[in-house]
Amino acid sequence: MTLGQAREDFTLMLGKLIVWANEQGYRLRIGAVLEQEGHKENSNHYIGLAADMPVFKPGAQEQDLEAHRRMHDCWDSLGGAPRIEKDLNHYSVKWAGRW
Repeated sequence: MTLGQAREDFTLMLGKLIVWANEQGYRLRIGAVLEQEGHKENSNHYIGLAADMPVFKPGAQEQDLEAHRRMHDCWDSLGGAPRIEKDLNHYSVKWAGRW
């Protein structure tokens, strides 16, 4: 699989997650998809295979950590990379042994 094909698959998976989250009543704010700085070395953000998505319930001012856990359960079922407990708004796929 090429990086381009992996990015296409990641985009489709992310779209499915966004639709699922909307059906649950969650509000998302996509950020840091194709960043060039600000993440750890060799981050999948730099190659378009990771996204940070803060999750809120309607009207809330703070992120909903339980919603993140449910979203990661969905992400797992779509084939996404394992969750990072210290960075629950991070959603990615594995590429070359990293995520």
